[in-house]
Amino acid sequence: MATILITGATDGIGLALARQYYAKHHRLILVGRRPFAQHTDPLFTPETYCQADLSEPDATDKIASWLQQQQINQIDLLIHNAGTGYFGSLVEQPLDQIDELLTVNLHSPIRLTHRLFPWLNHGQGQVVFISSVATAVPTPEYAVYGASKAALEGFARSLRVEWQGKITVQTIRPGATRTGMHKKIGLTRQQLDWEKFPSAEKVASQIMKAIAGKRPSTTIGLGNKLLSGAGRNGRFLLDPFVQKQTPQLSSDPTQQRTTPACLITGAADGIGRALALRYAQAGFRIVGIDIDTAKAAETQAQIAAIGGKARFISGDLSHHNTLETILPQLADFAPFNCVIHNAGISAVGRFETIPLAPQLAVLKLNLHAPLWLTADLFQHNWLTSNASFVFLSSLSYFASYPGAAVYAASKDGLANYARSLQAAWRSGHSLTVFPGPTRTAHARRYSPDNSREDGRMPPEALAAAIFRAEQADRSRLIPGGQNKLMGLAGHLLPGLLEQGMKKVILEKL
Repeated sequence: MATILITGATDGIGLALARQYYAKHHRLILVGRRPFAQHTDPLFTPETYCQADLSEPDATDKIASWLQQQQINQIDLLIHNAGTGYFGSLVEQPLDQIDELLTVNLHSPIRLTHRLFPWLNHGQGQVVFISSVATAVPTPEYAVYGASKAALEGFARSLRVEWQGKITVQTIRPGATRTGMHKKIGLTRQQLDWEKFPSAEKVASQIMKAIAGKRPSTTIGLGNKLLSGAGRNGRFLLDPFVQKQTPQLSSDPTQQRTTPACLITGAADGIGRALALRYAQAGFRIVGIDIDTAKAAETQAQIAAIGGKARFISGDLSHHNTLETILPQLADFAPFNCVIHNAGISAVGRFETIPLAPQLAVLKLNLHAPLWLTADLFQHNWLTSNASFVFLSSLSYFASYPGAAVYAASKDGLANYARSLQAAWRSGHSLTVFPGPTRTAHARRYSPDNSREDGRMPPEALAAAIFRAEQADRSRLIPGGQNKLMGLAGHLLPGLLEQGMKKVILEKL
């Protein structure tokens, strides 16, 4: 008899999983936000049900405390099933809903996995992340949802390498399922007839088989496997098709400027500084956002020395209230012809050994902030009608990043969001960049081995490659021949490359 903890266990797939595991006489721990008194199903008893709202930061501590009160010291199977969604234009989603969705779908599983490591490690347990087939395709009307699930998969992939031989980590991708979520997020039967989807009971049964098989990742259902394959291998056909079916975004700025403007986050140093100088050299007025005022002043002086124009705004983009103070200052320089989401941080070490706060801070700056800023720029009409977006992801998208699992999550989520934006922004375009090791202070700070720093790409070379790709309206860029080979290897032989990353990075930490 296994001890199984299921989040989101009060409805849909979670409830169906609970009932089927109960029929097999396993010990259940069911987590949901509803008060216990509202449950009439005999599954839910004081010994099986833990009430916790996973959108709240103290939820994981509540669950851990409940486990201790129940004298449970081992979890054999943890199923991260709880999730929420949003349907609609990716720029109309309120910022607080962006945060809630990312918190429930991404932060919460990361928090709970971190908190429950002692319970999982006690008996070499198994962790299952319920993802979605949406991670393989552009989802312009579910953009943040798709990004949250892609980020979850990126986290799981790197964590799997870190915990190899100790705890099994799986990702399972069901497709659309007949549950109450569609109605909860505002979809009508006219928009999406969810009655045609397979039942939660059928999908739960397939998930249980996948869990028993312990494969690293599984897509449920033949149709979903075909869709996933098309999304991962035939994007040049699928993405234009999705774009033609998608209501398009627009921007109608109230004023036009003769000098093009480029907004760059994290523009004071490293890759951001190189980009600022390259775009200034091309005649763009640079607006940079950075928390390092001293470095910003240096970069502004360098731009002035080559005859360019630049203005830096000081602020930490990882906080809502800071963004609210930055926005009025951006109005003076809008509309923007190009927006480059470059700002980012990392947290390096084995996942369970790093305090949770700095890992969640990575998600805030690397993933939340670009989504907030993109939505705000559209909502204020601060973009030219054909503006370009550049999102700096990471080569970890192809290679994984054991030793920086949450960083990998943030960059995978960003790449997915950029792809969805491209499908909804035909008049402009979105470029996703997957840089490898770069000769910057950021790379030096987080790398376990700087002995081969001279072999890393100079930021100036990367900036030049990005500028050419953005001007050519490309949608993806892997800069550098060696990085391209790694990207290809990650696509064709992911397991082999993951083991290579384990030796090169994780074992040197």
